[in-house]
Amino acid sequence: MGASVGVGGLIIGISMLVVFSMAYQAISLQIDSGVDRIEEADEPAPTFTIDDAVIYTGAMVDVTIVSGGAGYSSGGTIEASSGTGGFSATYTIDGLGAITSVVITSHGNYSSLPTLVVNGGGTPTSTASLTAVRGNVLYANITNTGSTTIAHDDVWMFLDGQDPTLFSTVYNPPLTDLWFSGETLFLDWFDTGLPGDERITMTVGQTTVGHRLW
Repeated sequence: MGASVGVGGLIIGISMLVVFSMAYQAISLQIDSGVDRIEEADEPAPTFTIDDAVIYTGAMVDVTIVSGGAGYSSGGTIEASSGTGGFSATYTIDGLGAITSVVITSHGNYSSLPTLVVNGGGTPTSTASLTAVRGNVLYANITNTGSTTIAHDDVWMFLDGQDPTLFSTVYNPPLTDLWFSGETLFLDWFDTGLPGDERITMTVGQTTVGHRLW
């Protein structure tokens, strides 16, 4: 009889411990959730400005090397022989003096494709054939005016409200993927592939800012 009472008491005691443990876990979860909500409420919403924005729909976004030529020397530049759009680029050569790659330093803006020539590249024995590829280039200065640091992956961009584009996919940061408070970033978004050319909109969390494109 005494053994039965002892076993019954042990079972009741274990049951109470289980109930107490479950209650403790539930209370702990509620406390953690409440702390998270308080911390989220204390963090200010991101704020930023689009200081200026312009789009060129006749910019040169790439150069196709049809023929690299031969006998070129380094130090020259590739320029447009027609038009006044402001295109310029540098190039690299191989051991025969053939142009093997091109880096655009200024996209320019043209109503039609210009003819490209190499200036200051020595005396080539065979002239290179280079073709410009026309597209869009958007330039903008944006400033983080808030007190919070913004990750580039949290910034979305739209042209005329179309096709959301992640900022980190078109911006090449020099050092970090973070946009710090008070920092101004320069966006050079070329070959956007988007038809919109009236307005740029940027969204971070609950904050959305727009700016007309000129």
